[in-house]
Amino acid sequence: MPQVDEVAAAWERIVGWLRSNAPASAEALRPGASDEEIAHLEEELGFEIPDVLEVWLRMNNGSTAKDSAKPIPGGGTARLPHRDSIVLPGGMRFLGCEEVARRRAEYLHIAQDIGDAEYWRPSWIPVMEKSDGPYGVILDARNPPGPPPLLTFDEGDYPSFFLPSLEDFLRPLADLLETGSAPGSVMEHERFTVTDERLRWTS
Repeated sequence: MPQVDEVAAAWERIVGWLRSNAPASAEALRPGASDEEIAHLEEELGFEIPDVLEVWLRMNNGSTAKDSAKPIPGGGTARLPHRDSIVLPGGMRFLGCEEVARRRAEYLHIAQDIGDAEYWRPSWIPVMEKSDGPYGVILDARNPPGPPPLLTFDEGDYPSFFLPSLEDFLRPLADLLETGSAPGSVMEHERFTVTDERLRWTS
């Protein structure tokens, strides 16, 4: 099965599980991204997004539907992630088109300010991020032959290799939710509960 189909099938399983078992968390998923939202993201990136990310965003444009914003002194707004946004292990949210573009621009700005191009490369697309700090997962669009790999990043450290593909993250996550275990995978030691119809990661 092509990688893009594997990603779509795994995410469909995850969403189905959330709707059946943790509907409050499922409500944090935005509808799929529109053609205009995808086009705007690609304009911000300066290149076409990988097929595996596009299919994911077209199914759900992030898990930030319940997030809010408040004005801050001097102009602008502060983003307030909702607890239900955390549908991924490690306390992470699934970033939609707007969040992807905004966070990538912020990291590139930091790289420019500190004069270190290795801090954040233009081909790095943040796709998942913790709600309480700069830690998450990057899809590296620079890898032409085969699926783009995933990297992890953390404040004060350079991103490093995490998994060969997005499917290698989503498929074992679907297995874990459906069966309670995903031996031999990146999800092997992850644990969760459902309380008040909300998914809660406990590891």
